[in-house]
Amino acid sequence: MAKAKSFYGRDLPELLVDYRSNESKVRLLRSLSKGTAVPFLSLSSCFNTQSEPAFCGLSTLAIILNSLRIDPQRLWKTPWRWFSEELLDCCRPLEVVKKVGITMEEFQCLAHCNGALCKLVRPKHDEEDFKMFSKALFCACTGGRNLKCEKKDLNCYERENITCESENFDEENPSTYMAISYNRKVLNQTGTGHYSPVAAYDEESNSALILDTARFKYPPYWVSLQVLFQSMLAVDDTTGKSRGYFLVTPKDEFQGRRVCCVWKELQSSDEKSERQLDEPHPMYSLQKLGICKSKGSQDKLESQDKLE
Repeated sequence: MAKAKSFYGRDLPELLVDYRSNESKVRLLRSLSKGTAVPFLSLSSCFNTQSEPAFCGLSTLAIILNSLRIDPQRLWKTPWRWFSEELLDCCRPLEVVKKVGITMEEFQCLAHCNGALCKLVRPKHDEEDFKMFSKALFCACTGGRNLKCEKKDLNCYERENITCESENFDEENPSTYMAISYNRKVLNQTGTGHYSPVAAYDEESNSALILDTARFKYPPYWVSLQVLFQSMLAVDDTTGKSRGYFLVTPKDEFQGRRVCCVWKELQSSDEKSERQLDEPHPMYSLQKLGICKSKGSQDKLESQDKLE
């Protein structure tokens, strides 16, 4: 029997800057000193490698939920509660995710099921959407704080006119994180669809630091905002839609409550294949330390809060 082919990492394409390089050190120190790397410390403290080749979406979300300091209200390993990929089994069975990954809608569903709000954006190929993306990334990387930049160019002028929407700036505990769904081929990488969190923005190079969850394949890297934006425009063969980005924030009123997803319960009981199921819709039990209801109490649950 022939030995299976194996790989030890991939070379990072030249248009990307390796996180371990001297240039990366310059960019990171610069962004930290200027306040445009607010998510970096929290994300790096929770950063992990995806445990399955198709778990990039689950890994990205687990990193962000832990960075937001959301209590999962479920055991990871006795006696600890901590988000890991296997806890994110609410909106699609893990065995299916191992084979095909998750869509952007399923990523959003999982965030909602686990105590977070998640804004999903699929940008169009136009200047206005690029500006919206740049603003969202800038605000996420500054923690919502409006900054004055030193480099007086067009990019700087546009950023000085950005008003971030965050009301409570807390550099040690950021309230908004950005995750990207993108096509690797646009970055000259191998593979296709991928998810990863954004950790920092460097004004001088107009680039973002991507914490690639597939660390067995590529290290984290810096990529220009223009190239990153282009990588989100590619159409996903599974959904027929473009990729995009997420803005994830904690949902305060669900902190300390156990949540459950009726979609998962219906999926396990109905005689349908995974791909015949309707789009995932997370459902919540609002009773503290409540338990997931049976299928027979679905109507009662539907009268409670439903986030789509």
